[in-house]
Amino acid sequence: MHAELRAVREERDRLCCELIDSRAEVADYREVQTQLTRARARVAHLDREMARLDAELDRLHKRARNLAHP
Repeated sequence: MHAELRAVREERDRLCCELIDSRAEVADYREVQTQLTRARARVAHLDREMARLDAELDRLHKRARNLAHP
């Protein structure tokens, strides 16, 4: 009976350690997901900024052409 109780306690302790490890992995995963979301938002912002600057450059080129050939 003592051996069985000891085996049950060892199993419980092992499962507790696995649970702690799993919780840490979940926390790490959530942090990675948060960082990924921030990176995607930053990329979207930079894409919009590039499109805005590209449009501005096109307007400047067109204006320069119009000034060069009145």
